[in-house]
Amino acid sequence: MNPVRSFLSSGLVAVVSAWTLVACGPSIGPVIKIGVAQPLSGSSAARGQDLVNGVKLAVSEINASGYKVAGKAVQFEVIAMDDKGDKEEAKKVAQALVEQKVNAVIGHLSSDVTEVVIPIYKSGNVPQLFTSSAAELTKLGDGNAFRVVANDVLQARAIAGYTVETLHANKVAILHEDTAFGTPMAKDVSAALVKLKKKVDLVQAVDNKTTDFAAFVAKLKAAPPDAVVAAVRDHQLLPLLAQMTAAGLSDVAVIATSVAKTQKLASGPVDVKRLFLTSSSLDPSEFPSGAAFLTKFRATYKADPVWAAHYAYDAVYVLADVIRRAQSVDPAVLRAKLVAIDAIAPVTTTMRFGSDGEQVHGAISVYERRDARWQPLVRSDNW
Repeated sequence: MNPVRSFLSSGLVAVVSAWTLVACGPSIGPVIKIGVAQPLSGSSAARGQDLVNGVKLAVSEINASGYKVAGKAVQFEVIAMDDKGDKEEAKKVAQALVEQKVNAVIGHLSSDVTEVVIPIYKSGNVPQLFTSSAAELTKLGDGNAFRVVANDVLQARAIAGYTVETLHANKVAILHEDTAFGTPMAKDVSAALVKLKKKVDLVQAVDNKTTDFAAFVAKLKAAPPDAVVAAVRDHQLLPLLAQMTAAGLSDVAVIATSVAKTQKLASGPVDVKRLFLTSSSLDPSEFPSGAAFLTKFRATYKADPVWAAHYAYDAVYVLADVIRRAQSVDPAVLRAKLVAIDAIAPVTTTMRFGSDGEQVHGAISVYERRDARWQPLVRSDNW
């Protein structure tokens, strides 16, 4: 069966039909441009390409469905650009997308990169949707920035709660990248642990390129904790785990975060005996419509999603639904609609933004590395 036809028959036929019934505002031309700004090279390229793939899959389906506004055919166009995971490059990419007059942007990935481009999209009057999780980002957007996943305040509570209530850790060490993501995460996890009356023995910051953790591991060996919270990336966790094992610390549980939820880490060497991870990007398999999405994604890209393709996919459908209902691509109108409706999100069911741009229905899942994959253990939106 045609994957688009199958998708539409599973619940969106009525929606697509409705697209043909509403009036087409004069501000809508024949093409709606969606900018996608992600790292397509460098250490985060796999996650960035994953998001681009999700956007392209949604656009191909919507365009093939005959998306219309008041009987007028409208096509979506994807303009994907590589920010290289670099702040300065990201600024250039953001300015280029503004100058190309995109109607909305899905990007960027890392919180420290997203932080520096939010003012550019705001001043350029381009609504921005993103998967970055640092809590302060939506505040910087001042009504123009919309997060499609849960933020790190909830993730920090999930880390602390699972570490104490399930792993029964009394002494915890924290390693974090010194970025807009890692520093607030370490602070929030520490505060949550203290609130649970647990001791944080060590907190150490590193830059997000560090792979030599000898000094940190030496401190762990001198006073072994029950658990290590590691808010660093997959290319850093692999050497960290190897160095911990070499120091005789393989029994210490390690809890990583969403920035490390990759197949590269899942299938890496099994150095520590217990490796867990929290993530604001839940697996597609955790949603009722996830299986159908995975079937289509695999058929298109001959591979599984690696991170949050389904969130990017849903973000496109949200924009299409908002534009249909608003009968406009005017940025002010779109921003108002985004916080006013439960927009259609085929995989995650719904994306509802609060007035602050935060995702109302965001949740955090805990995973354990088992058999070279991330096995979901527990999920909650109220840790």
